Amino acid sequence: MTVITDAFIRAAQNRARALGLTEHPVVVIKHPIASMNRDQVVQLARGSVEQVAQGLLAAAGGAGND
Repeated sequence: MTVITDAFIRAAQNRARALGLTEHPVVVIKHPIASMNRDQVVQLARGSVEQVAQGLLAAAGGAGND
């Protein structure tokens, strides 16, 4: 499971392909996060929770992934 910002989609795809992990779950969030304040980062994280949970379940072999 990988969480990246949208500026690094191509790099993540290339890395996954190089490692033979083309089905590796990836969650993409808004870029940049360095200029966000704490509340903005918390909101971004809360908005990504479902995708992260689904990615973790998929990485664990699909358990509970209906």
